[in-house]
Amino acid sequence: MENEQKSGDVELEVPTPTRRPRLGQARTKPPVWKLGKVVGVVVETPETNTLQIEVPDPTPFLPGQYYNIRIPIEGRPRPIQRAYSVGSSPYPDYSVVDVGIRETPGGLVSPKLVRDSYIGQELEVRGPYGAFTWTEENGGPVLLIGAGSGVVPLMAMIRYGVNKELDVPMHLLFSSKSYEYVIYGDELKRLSQENSWLTVSHTFTRSNDDARAQYHRRIDKEMISEVFHEVNANVAYICGPPEMVEESEKVLVGLGMQPESVKTEKYD
Repeated sequence: MENEQKSGDVELEVPTPTRRPRLGQARTKPPVWKLGKVVGVVVETPETNTLQIEVPDPTPFLPGQYYNIRIPIEGRPRPIQRAYSVGSSPYPDYSVVDVGIRETPGGLVSPKLVRDSYIGQELEVRGPYGAFTWTEENGGPVLLIGAGSGVVPLMAMIRYGVNKELDVPMHLLFSSKSYEYVIYGDELKRLSQENSWLTVSHTFTRSNDDARAQYHRRIDKEMISEVFHEVNANVAYICGPPEMVEESEKVLVGLGMQPESVKTEKYD
């Protein structure tokens, strides 16, 4: 997933993270570029792949953070970098990061990573970055709201909860075009069946009669209100297109959540 800080096809400067990992010793130096190796490629949807990248001398990361990837582009004087959210849990092993990449039409980097990546390929990576993070220290119940590839960092939080055998209630409200475009669809179904603390509600925007979705429209105020009251959320994480994120944040604050308890991340 590429977000507002990590998105589009313009070169960007990545800010210094405001929160440091706590799964090991705190990092004292900023991340440096490393040569990672692709050890797995998972086709998630027709437009989204997961690249499983083994990172040498890895740094502990938190669920919700992201890595930069840079690749050479023909006709460009230097490599172009983009940032992609990590969908895997840092526990128990943070040496391999699963980055979720949705192909952006007309993009410079994402089409090459989605179409051309292969096992054994070496990629320059740098990270982790980002303050859009959750661990058990942040408490719950937790409301997760994601659209499209905005689910990637939210999936890291879910997988972390599963791997640590936590029982913090989580409810994911997930918007996709149709079932074919549901990233992590089979795994989300399995995890929600195996873990009573996890609930997944789908909404499909281009499939009006698919019973696998509870809703068949874009995320809106009524939908958020219903899910919010089901989970009685104390903290919320919203990731997706800017308009959806901003409107969802307003709705949750209007429902009584403290603004500081609503964490957001936007992407284009």
